[in-house]
Amino acid sequence: MSKKQVIGSLPSKVLGLLADLMHKLQHGVITVRELELFLQRQNPFAISDIQSEWQEFYRKYFRLSVSFSDASIPDNAGGFDRVIFIPKGLKLNDVLKAMKKCFPVSSYIDDLDKDVIDNVRVSDCNYAIRIRERVEADEELKNLSANKLRQQGVNAMTLLERLVYELKYFSETNEHLDVQNWTLCAGSRGRDGGVPCVFWLAGNGRLRVGWFFPGFAVGFLRARQSVS
Repeated sequence: MSKKQVIGSLPSKVLGLLADLMHKLQHGVITVRELELFLQRQNPFAISDIQSEWQEFYRKYFRLSVSFSDASIPDNAGGFDRVIFIPKGLKLNDVLKAMKKCFPVSSYIDDLDKDVIDNVRVSDCNYAIRIRERVEADEELKNLSANKLRQQGVNAMTLLERLVYELKYFSETNEHLDVQNWTLCAGSRGRDGGVPCVFWLAGNGRLRVGWFFPGFAVGFLRARQSVS
């Protein structure tokens, strides 16, 4: 190797690769987590298996052909191991229809898309979030109203994300989420300011979508924090 091909103690090709790596990190093409896995001699792109899994889920339950290659998966902030993918254009009523083919569902209103009009995230593009891998909603957020959560800057799941998680969890386990507590979908608001909630009514064997006033707080009503 000639002296012209070496800068300092590193070959110029290596420096070029490092510069390319920094560019990709800055623009989100490569995530910090992927770099961390590479440095640990693990496959940093095994996460693509999760994308394939979700693509098959939407094909099976929604008859949608979707690719999540353009959806960036957020870094795990610690304990947020479950990844949820939402495809562009997915509606609340679409999820209700898919769920009703698998188990009974009841809702406080027939047309959720018409009523739930304020969401911290919307499906105008493919996206992914991370949440804690739990059957019950976050105990850390019990006794906190939607208003208080917003004041504290807590990034909470939307109703759409919670319903998708329900169907995905059912597809994996044939069981349900929130059998003892209720998820307060604090990332969403109804037309009149009400906050949707979701829970499984074990006695009636059905999923229930209800709502509460944004200032209401009680121990069994808990949001699910998300990373987006």
